[in-house]
Amino acid sequence: MITPFYFDEELFEDNLLRKIPIMSDSILNSWERYGCLAMSDDSKREIREALKVIPEKYKQKWIIALTSFKTFKIDIEKNRLSDLEGITDFERKFYNNRVYTGLIASEFLDIYEEKKLMKEGNQLEIVSPSNLNESINFNNSAMYCESDITANDDIDIVWNTRFCSLVRHSKTITVIDRYLAENLIRDFQNGNKSSLEWLVQKLASYETNYKLDIFSACDRYNSVINSSDLKDFIDNTLKKKPYFREGKIDINFSLCKDRLFGQKAHDRMLCIDKHVVQIGKGVDIFRDKIIENNTFTIKPKNTSFFQDVYKDLNKNREWVYPK
Repeated sequence: MITPFYFDEELFEDNLLRKIPIMSDSILNSWERYGCLAMSDDSKREIREALKVIPEKYKQKWIIALTSFKTFKIDIEKNRLSDLEGITDFERKFYNNRVYTGLIASEFLDIYEEKKLMKEGNQLEIVSPSNLNESINFNNSAMYCESDITANDDIDIVWNTRFCSLVRHSKTITVIDRYLAENLIRDFQNGNKSSLEWLVQKLASYETNYKLDIFSACDRYNSVINSSDLKDFIDNTLKKKPYFREGKIDINFSLCKDRLFGQKAHDRMLCIDKHVVQIGKGVDIFRDKIIENNTFTIKPKNTSFFQDVYKDLNKNREWVYPK
């Protein structure tokens, strides 16, 4: 789970950021691990201009964050958070953009008599650098990014609390799961809904166009995955579903030797743009069966070994769809 949030150039007027520059690290760490910053063209330009008041060491960190951390674009009239008339005005301006957390300079925090508002199950809030650690949304993000999935959890709740906001603000999803192809074929032959069908149906419900890149094992327990069956499933079952639209989801499926997964890619994971989701049983949690206990973490891609695993698998593919 990530927290979509917003700040404007006035954030850098906060005395804490000027007098205690390490406060920048607190904000940047929360942003990189758990946040997705909403920016308009105007706010992006004005934030860069405001960075001039930040000590050089931390200014460079902010510049890197603006170019490398997770962001999404919103179209709003030029508004500083300090110009809004309370939390209801924040809701009116930002809720439809799915921005629920506003980060404002500490000096302006008390402009908001009420700092929290619940709407349709979503917590709206205004926080400052001085109390960012009290943010309900960032704390929930941290909890769900670091909490295991327990047996009998509802998969829709798991998705909504752990995946939804991350997937909504992403475009590329890479699945590394040695067992996916084997389980997919078994579910297909038994007439059960597969994990891939479940995932694609979820992706199809969002406005974004996705690239879905999948790596799985081609040989399990001395048996070989029938690639013709796999191609037939994708072409004549998955792509015939009413929710599937060409161009909406671009699927690439690669099979690699199982020994490579044992050596390099034993952990099952999904890389969703800039974050890596590691799940004990991988996309097995999306199959049509009761969920079992699963270890679960979400972390920035640059703190994982995903890139090395991806390179090894990508250069050792035995079969590729589409050819």
